[in-house]
Amino acid sequence: MRRVAIVYAVLTLLALCVPWLGIYPVFMMKLLCFAMFACAYNLLLGFGRMLSFGHAAFFGSAAYVTSWLVTAHAGARPPPSWPGSRPPPRSAS
Repeated sequence: MRRVAIVYAVLTLLALCVPWLGIYPVFMMKLLCFAMFACAYNLLLGFGRMLSFGHAAFFGSAAYVTSWLVTAHAGARPPPSWPGSRPPPRSAS
């Protein structure tokens, strides 16, 4: 039990130091998304003993739609309703 607590403490410290270690942030986000997917899969197959690929379909369809949106709308300005976006400049008339 003590060994597991030490491993969790080291992993927590490593996760907190990631910004200063120079690890690419998008890589960490992808890693955490796949870890979340693996935990859901483990919960379904291990604890629930149910074989379901429904969550994999949602995961794959979301990845497909996101990649299509990024490639189709590359360089486009976000709508003004999105947080952090500015309204277009007014024309002088």
